[in-house]
Amino acid sequence: MAGVDDDSNSPAVLLLSRDEASMEMVRRELAALPGARLLTAAAAREAVALLCRGERFSHLVIHPSATDGLLADLIGLTVDEVESGVSMVLLGEPCPLAQPLHAAGRATVVRDQAPGWLPAALAAVAPSNRPWAALPLDDLLAAIAGDRLQMRYQPVVRLDDGAPIALEALARLHHPMLGTLPPDRFVPPIEAAGHAPLLAEAVVRRAFGEWSGDALPRLDLRLAVNLPFEVLMLPGEGDRLELWREQAGIDPGRITVELTETPVPSPESLRPVLERLRESGYRLAIDDVGPDSRDYEALFGLPFTAIKLDKEVVQASAASEAALHFIVDAIAAARRAGLLVVAEGVETPADWDRMQRAGVDAAQGFLIGRPLTAVAVAIWHADWSRRHAP
Repeated sequence: MAGVDDDSNSPAVLLLSRDEASMEMVRRELAALPGARLLTAAAAREAVALLCRGERFSHLVIHPSATDGLLADLIGLTVDEVESGVSMVLLGEPCPLAQPLHAAGRATVVRDQAPGWLPAALAAVAPSNRPWAALPLDDLLAAIAGDRLQMRYQPVVRLDDGAPIALEALARLHHPMLGTLPPDRFVPPIEAAGHAPLLAEAVVRRAFGEWSGDALPRLDLRLAVNLPFEVLMLPGEGDRLELWREQAGIDPGRITVELTETPVPSPESLRPVLERLRESGYRLAIDDVGPDSRDYEALFGLPFTAIKLDKEVVQASAASEAALHFIVDAIAAARRAGLLVVAEGVETPADWDRMQRAGVDAAQGFLIGRPLTAVAVAIWHADWSRRHAP
């Protein structure tokens, strides 16, 4: 069974090992570190479930023999994300998947477990904010063309009963030396250079491919994909979307197209595109609605089905009456238009309660689950459903 040594809020060390003696040895070693907190898992699925919950970690300590084919997902959820602040200690032998992490200083191997070995190993790969230069545009485009685009999926759940309802597809870009880059490191320069269609379409095709067939119906989930205004308005974009969806064998009712935050010069110009998507069975959402959104209510008369409150205003509403007032007004306007409301950035129980009281329908954020690999989604779903069963 997974376990935790205390309930402090400090980042934890996650140990994956089937060996009780090893677990006890790690506990003794960590006792020398003030404030250290240990979570343990005897099976790889338990470890992935702990990572899925949004728990903050500083290190993974892993017996590679206990990973059961999930080492890539364990790494992808934490260590390989360049801004995760997580490092890894492998017990015993190195493994090929971890070699780039060794080169980047985010992983180490421990063979000699003499007294004091664990504090020394943790210090050797202590998380740090290593500066790195922005990548040239040609490198970013080559990474997309070279199939280094990766997908993460953040769960969305209903607030009234906690039932999982959707996944939002989020892009990552893998760099062989740096690791996995978050969107703010590559999306703005690609879009600024006029390549938004290339990126958006690559993301949609990758996400549809990973959730082809009956994967979404089996979990009873929808899949949300982001498309900016300029991409939605491209001639034939609806036809391309339909082609990729049909190739993946996904029912259109399982897909939500989210209009990402972008000025819409003429909301009415969107109507024919949106009406065609709705007639085909897609759901449509307005993403990142916040105080800085210009004339967002002008979009409410179009055939959207939902709005998503920007995470910044959701989190600001904890201390700002103005932010909370905006949310209440936005919800009232959405209700008049018959739209569902989803809150992004729900990271604490207080966020959950505040959004529920305000009348929000559904939520996503680290309290519910971090952005997950496709393999981890099913593990998260089972773990979340077990812990939040009616």
